[in-house]
Amino acid sequence: QFHVIGPRSPVIAVVEEEIVLPCQLSPPRDAGDMEVRWYRAHSPGLVHRYPSPQDPAEPQRQDYRARAEVLLENATRGLVSLRVRPVHASDGGEYTCFFESPTYYNEAKFEVLVTGTGMAPHIHIESGNTKGIKVTCTSTGWYPEPEVQWKDLQGLHLTPASETKTIEGNGLFHVQSSIIVDNSSKNVSCVIRNPVLGVEKGARVSVADALFPRNSPWIVGLAVFVALLVFGMIIISILFLRAKKAKGSLKEENGSLKEKHGSLNEKHELLIKQKEEIEKENEGVTLDRKTAHPYLQIAKDNKSVRGGEVFQDLPKCRQRFDTLVCVLGQQIFFKGKHYWEVSVKEKIKWTLGICKDSVCRQGEIQLSPEVGFWTLCLNKKNDYQALANPRVPLHLEESPEIVGIFLDYEAGRVSFYNVTSLTHIYTYRECFREALRPYFYPGPLHNGQNGHPLIIQN
Repeated sequence: QFHVIGPRSPVIAVVEEEIVLPCQLSPPRDAGDMEVRWYRAHSPGLVHRYPSPQDPAEPQRQDYRARAEVLLENATRGLVSLRVRPVHASDGGEYTCFFESPTYYNEAKFEVLVTGTGMAPHIHIESGNTKGIKVTCTSTGWYPEPEVQWKDLQGLHLTPASETKTIEGNGLFHVQSSIIVDNSSKNVSCVIRNPVLGVEKGARVSVADALFPRNSPWIVGLAVFVALLVFGMIIISILFLRAKKAKGSLKEENGSLKEKHGSLNEKHELLIKQKEEIEKENEGVTLDRKTAHPYLQIAKDNKSVRGGEVFQDLPKCRQRFDTLVCVLGQQIFFKGKHYWEVSVKEKIKWTLGICKDSVCRQGEIQLSPEVGFWTLCLNKKNDYQALANPRVPLHLEESPEIVGIFLDYEAGRVSFYNVTSLTHIYTYRECFREALRPYFYPGPLHNGQNGHPLIIQN
């Protein structure tokens, strides 16, 4: 028997971003042979199922098919998570996480609160109203229904003359609120507040400065005539100068193209020079078997690692990772510049970077700079991310086959490079105060598709 534990407090989901919904078995046990399903309490239908056989009697909801994805990195410890991206306004409500083994089943319920902070308000002023001046505030992209407040120069609340909040096609709220003020009013402000996050966005306007006296028609006509006359003279002058300088321009463009071509060559040579300078700091990095998770297979020369299918009976120690299926490098860096290259050829999932030598190696760990990890990953095909908080999507023009990692300890920089194309991928900036070590995660086998190892280049 087992229990399923979900999030103990409501999970906040921001519209258009991603949300991860974790469910944990208690006591911890391998969930790889179980069936896991997620449901919505008040919206019939299956959100997601793992594994995902086609079941005509219980099909997956259409609105989740392209957005829901199961995360199994820690399934051996009983932690299975559901990632939904991008978040829609309709995703809020109660969810059920259901685990079923061949002999037992259990479930957990938890709440998801969806929210979104919209655009900064836009204020529009209309004069000519017999009752006063109409000031209208509009904004869009809010969820749930936001609060709107008008204030005067002293911060006192003003009562709106009209207010509408409508739901647009994407499920988000569009707000329009108006007040009537007199000519003596100076500053008024419109503030819109998200009630879940407590975030406010506002705009202020000076009514007196925004209004101008109307000019008589003959003054306006004269101004328009003079403006057209001046504009015509400018156009004639420009055409004359263009005709006179056409021949010289062609000659200058030809020289500019030659200069640009030379500049591109210089840039390429500069990149090659920078690579040569970085490679001077090349480290003979090797893998530390004492830190390797029992599922990993490490070559005899300690230069390559791949995921395995057999859990090895290895000595338990505080140095060894028991949840993260990863391994550290033997080298420990506490000063200076260091560089190493890792082949990721023909792999569909991996994570590389550095971490503090003091990081916790037992139990559940989420990679982020806050807990001492500065890493880059390939999550799936062309889905490259820097594992910062929040994660940073990376759009690479060319998938790397060899990743270069450069650590400048004193400068507080960890940079990643595509070695083949001589291009920079991403840089972390941090103030390092502890010893650091290389980090390697080769990823699971995925039915043999990710069987190639991570190989440290000499």
